[in-house]
Amino acid sequence: MRKTTAVFFGGAALVVACGGSESPGELFPPKPECAGEAIAALQGMQPQIISKLEIGTAADGFDLDNDGEPDNKLAAVSSIAKGAIDDSINNYSIVIPFEFFDMPAAAPDTCIKFAIYLGAYVVDVDDDGKKPYIAEGDCNDHDLAIRPGSTEVAGNLKDDDCDGLADEDAQNAPSANDVDGDGDGQSPADGDCDDTNMTVKLGATEICGDGFDNDCDGVADRTLRDGMQPVCSPFDTNALAEIPLDPLSFVGNDPAIVFRDGVLSQQDGKLVMDAGPSIFSVNIPVTDGINLDLRITGATIKADVVQDGSAIVLKNGKLGGVIDSKTADTIRGLEVEAIGLKPQDSLLDATFANLLGPLLALPKASKSIVAKYAGCRTPDIDVDQDGLEAYCDSNPEDEINVVDRCIDGDGTEVEDLLDGAGNVLMQCTEAVKGTKNRFVDGISVELNFDTSQVGSLKR
Repeated sequence: MRKTTAVFFGGAALVVACGGSESPGELFPPKPECAGEAIAALQGMQPQIISKLEIGTAADGFDLDNDGEPDNKLAAVSSIAKGAIDDSINNYSIVIPFEFFDMPAAAPDTCIKFAIYLGAYVVDVDDDGKKPYIAEGDCNDHDLAIRPGSTEVAGNLKDDDCDGLADEDAQNAPSANDVDGDGDGQSPADGDCDDTNMTVKLGATEICGDGFDNDCDGVADRTLRDGMQPVCSPFDTNALAEIPLDPLSFVGNDPAIVFRDGVLSQQDGKLVMDAGPSIFSVNIPVTDGINLDLRITGATIKADVVQDGSAIVLKNGKLGGVIDSKTADTIRGLEVEAIGLKPQDSLLDATFANLLGPLLALPKASKSIVAKYAGCRTPDIDVDQDGLEAYCDSNPEDEINVVDRCIDGDGTEVEDLLDGAGNVLMQCTEAVKGTKNRFVDGISVELNFDTSQVGSLKR
């Protein structure tokens, strides 16, 4: 169907956004900015990073539609998404830093503002397809001929295949070369995995960010503290990292994602932050040419504010909102057999024309719509408050399980726009009403998160 690449839940480029619709009839009207310090990118305080992220339970959801019940339809697929989210956190694909403004202390405050960025922590500098920092990653990010899986080049004194040895033979026996070529006190026979670089030898201290495997453990910019905790990690609280930010974190010189109306208050003996609604978006590269894009409208955040040594961090955080239909229709590129998601189809297709809708227990469309399009369902949150929209497969009996009919809450039906050859020129979800998107209703989601302290943020 669409050319847009994007994601399934889990699991990083941040996409623009802040604020909401100004229509008083919509569910998430923006709140005015509170009267506190000005927002200036990289001029804030309390830099921190999301260190835990998961889809919450149904009971964790916010009451988005004001009916007195929590809303989190995606709770039904939390177990499916968990592996992708955990992998993205562990591989530093999800690196989401916070920067606060006007929050000098963990104390009640009527005006807290903060920006959320995308951290570009791991970059493949030599463009050889392998990145340092992560398990089984690149051991020399300055030479595209050196990477896991490369053939060892005899006599070049380097670890070409990233197994921690230089010039080993075809049976993986260590080199017999006992000459110390770089003057660091260690030869290849002694375990020096790069005898052309005196900052690299067996047992040396790993230098985070230099792109070399300083300690000869097979990966650059990575080692384990006490055999367990990764060093050079953005989540390492023993050696606070500087987090580079992706350019997509900004619109001009301003942060793309900002919450401008936060409040700190005592609730049940805890200091709690409430903020939103705004828009939250994270886009995560997972494989060649495929990104995962999760955009949440009406985003509301609630979290415990905790003093952690000299730092202030967030614990038991909750971020809830709506994945609208147009966003879901751009989420594609992955194959998830459990929900009938094929690479050529979108999350919207998997939800309303395949297995995910029943799994999420989304409401069935009205009888008149179902009579015309069997199996048609609606999302659970009526964002524009004109009645729930419906998304339908006009021919559910064929093998092409895609949404090609969108029915607005006011009854307007829109078809995919096709060319003469049957190729989709415009999805029905892209239709507008006046100057606004016509189809904005969506599926409720709630994410649980914690943050930890980082050293600083940089552009």
